[in-house]
Amino acid sequence: MTNRFHLFKDTVEFKFLLDMMQSAATLNGGSYPAGGTGSRARDLGLRAQKKLLGRVVSTGAGRSLLIDDATTSLLDNLYKLMERAAKANLSLDKKQPEKVLKNIVKLSIKVGLLQRNQQLNVADDVKLAEIRTALRAVAMSVVSFYELEFSFDRAYLVKSLERCRTTIQALIKSHLTDKSQDRCDQVFDFLTHSDFLDSVFRQDSEHRPILGMLVSDINKALDVGHL
Repeated sequence: MTNRFHLFKDTVEFKFLLDMMQSAATLNGGSYPAGGTGSRARDLGLRAQKKLLGRVVSTGAGRSLLIDDATTSLLDNLYKLMERAAKANLSLDKKQPEKVLKNIVKLSIKVGLLQRNQQLNVADDVKLAEIRTALRAVAMSVVSFYELEFSFDRAYLVKSLERCRTTIQALIKSHLTDKSQDRCDQVFDFLTHSDFLDSVFRQDSEHRPILGMLVSDINKALDVGHL
């Protein structure tokens, strides 16, 4: 999340972003954005930016938040994996993948704003480090379960994901609202669902090609230290 997790990066001055938004609204009869960018994750990121724009202005942050290309690919492939698994499994809510992606984007941007506004203290920095360690453990487990046949251990992966939930909740509970905490729970409730994990990681899974693309994104993130 933010600079620490490289989920978002500073790219353009706030005034330039505001000008672009105003131009888009003029060209499209006052609506924003004009249409999809071709990336579900980036579209959601841009939409969330608009909603948080007033808060950025009021705190004088002065910069926009955009999802970088590497993270866009990773989130898009995660979304595809969740969406296809939900469609193929009656026990999974087909609306949840969209909500999971939205909540990941919203939580990441909000934590990014906390950092940019210097609202996190030394203890919070320790929690951020714990989150990064937990996320890295999950990422490495996913890669291992994909690359090594019959290595999938659902109990271990659920335990790792629950550690992520706990560390993220520990950070946000003193800074964000109960609604944000609920968003965090919604993300991990879906990701730890046994039917979702089993459908994705079983050796003959129909979702293995998409999982392979996600693993490729994870490996790239691990190689450059983003995870």
